[in-house]
Amino acid sequence: MFSLTRIEKKDSPLYKSVDELYESAFPYHEKRDERAKQVALDNDSYYLTAWHHNNIFVGFIGYWRFKDYVYIEHLAIDPNLRSQGYGKKVLECFLAQHPQTILEIDPLTTEIASRRLRFYQSLGFVENSYSHAHPSYHSEISDHELVVLSSKKIISNEQYVIFLNDLKNIAMILN
Repeated sequence: MFSLTRIEKKDSPLYKSVDELYESAFPYHEKRDERAKQVALDNDSYYLTAWHHNNIFVGFIGYWRFKDYVYIEHLAIDPNLRSQGYGKKVLECFLAQHPQTILEIDPLTTEIASRRLRFYQSLGFVENSYSHAHPSYHSEISDHELVVLSSKKIISNEQYVIFLNDLKNIAMILN
């Protein structure tokens, strides 16, 4: 059985496990620094959720809840549990609660990126053709190109503009 717990403070007993996975799962240019992590946790629209299966920590999702959709900023599964179906099961549970979901993946320039796209497509995500640059987490690094995926259907240009505005003006406020 899967369960999730929202983490609202860094002193939560679950925060350390989530943060260690976060730090190991993402490259520097895709991560918040300590101050930016706190800014996100302080925002009522941000949800950092630890996922457990039979009381074993399997991973986390960090997402933003907006008016008409949610945006998954980060998702990671414990590396010792990968390729065992946990990512799929966690996302299936998540999507059952949040059917309008947007996320981003790396451009399809590597086999890993292509496999990631196929994984998300198997869960009903579709690729959007918008030219998209994710705002930088660090002042010394430029924005980076990503591919926007949405659950079930392509988002309209109007929906993309709303997402981009929410991303730049809410999710990416770093200090």
